[in-house]
Amino acid sequence: MDDLQKGRMLVFLQFGLIIILAMYPDSTTVDSRLNILGTVFVAIGLILLFAGFRGLGKSLTANPVPNQDGVLVTTGIYGLVRHPVYLGLLIITFGLVVSSGVWAQIVVWLALAMLLVYKMRWEEVLLLAKYKGYAEYMNKVPAIIPNLKRSK
Repeated sequence: MDDLQKGRMLVFLQFGLIIILAMYPDSTTVDSRLNILGTVFVAIGLILLFAGFRGLGKSLTANPVPNQDGVLVTTGIYGLVRHPVYLGLLIITFGLVVSSGVWAQIVVWLALAMLLVYKMRWEEVLLLAKYKGYAEYMNKVPAIIPNLKRSK
């Protein structure tokens, strides 16, 4: 299996888990506060997701294999975290779990989180091989959890 095929398989699994979370029936007794909290998570995740999409421009691809004509993006949202799209997906899908009131869905969410971490780590191996400045970028910018402390 070559890198593109492996990437397609990971994307297929990722979207499969997201669809399971989105389509899973909600509890009929969900507390309205959970619905509100879940909606807030979804909104925050969507903002991160679309900021990541916009920031990548022509480098955007669902496949972790970098585009041949892509460029390394280190500014905007990518100056705060290296993987805002993965972070956005995790927050959106966590919001779906919270608002559904079906806590068994956390198992599917954890499977998605593990898959995205695997995908992210493999993608970083590919990015290190493609972009000369990626190692330095990795040392400066956290992968998925923003460093809220600013150095002077």
